[in-house]
Amino acid sequence: MNWVRATLVFACLIFAVAACDYELSPLTQKEKQVVTELTANLKARCAGRYLIDIPEDASEYGYANILGVDVTAEAMTEEAYRQEIAQRETTLKGTKSIDAYPFLYVAGAARGANTYYFVHRGTVHDDPSERYIEGYKWDRGYRFLLKFEAYDYLHPDQTDDPIVRKMVIKNNFPDKVDVVLGLLEKLHGRPKEEIPTEPGLCFAGGFLPGKASDEQFVNSGFRLTSNRDVYFSVYVDTAPQGNESLLQRMDGLEMRTMLKAAATDVIRKGTVNLPDLKAEEWLSETRQPGGGRGDSFSLSVNETTSSPSSPYLFLDMETGGQLEIEEKVVNLEKGSLTTGEAVALWDAVSLTVRIRPGAL
Repeated sequence: MNWVRATLVFACLIFAVAACDYELSPLTQKEKQVVTELTANLKARCAGRYLIDIPEDASEYGYANILGVDVTAEAMTEEAYRQEIAQRETTLKGTKSIDAYPFLYVAGAARGANTYYFVHRGTVHDDPSERYIEGYKWDRGYRFLLKFEAYDYLHPDQTDDPIVRKMVIKNNFPDKVDVVLGLLEKLHGRPKEEIPTEPGLCFAGGFLPGKASDEQFVNSGFRLTSNRDVYFSVYVDTAPQGNESLLQRMDGLEMRTMLKAAATDVIRKGTVNLPDLKAEEWLSETRQPGGGRGDSFSLSVNETTSSPSSPYLFLDMETGGQLEIEEKVVNLEKGSLTTGEAVALWDAVSLTVRIRPGAL
């Protein structure tokens, strides 16, 4: 998704092209010990159709968007899942529209075991043509929630409306609900340690088996338990990303202006040698949200060649910035890692990016 890439914070890395304005000092013995502890137990994690080695204790979060459907998974007992469904149904059935048309259109079992879905209008003020689809499934300790929006201008009939009259498709609900029900049937629960061997798409808590195809986007995050301000974000997308590479974009006038405003020091930038992958990196030390200093590193893979058979991947690592502690946002003056430690951790993690065997 191009909009995701456009909102990513500036930062990345490299080995080839120099032109750096930040000089790294050799790691001290204390820094070496920190890096050794952080990288002692790297474990393979699955994101999209890629693998990346992450510190074992890192927590995982994220979601997927598949064929336009937002998909999230949450660890939950089957009993808690059934209670959630019952409560949601009670809420929706108790909601009355402000007009003569129903608010809740469908409530019932979907496809496969432990599935359920609702179709409603969203809010009492939404037009009766609106169809909000919510799909639920419990599998292997995870509750899936799928959300999608559709429309139906035939029930009730609004085809006299001049705008509706111009629409080629006046009711996309049957096709869209079929997509949601089809996904519910296929999704599997998946703990973060589980690495599938069959073709399919990984996201936090879930797995969708099947060959690579269009309209598959995954956003996965991994936050270190020992250093809570340090996290990795992984974006994987099958859609074309355009003809501009990471290095070209970072070298543009607009980005240069933004980097200067944030008093950014470039540490490393250039192309990266990853087996069978076209990759570029950029690494910088910069002002983070909240005003403190921190590090921001990025790796871009297959950016100008993105497709189902060569999905785009963007890896981002951040240190410093802001933390939520006891429900309060705390601004950090600096990251918990020195820049040298952060670079060493980045090198240990980023160079492990690879396509999962059998994933495509």
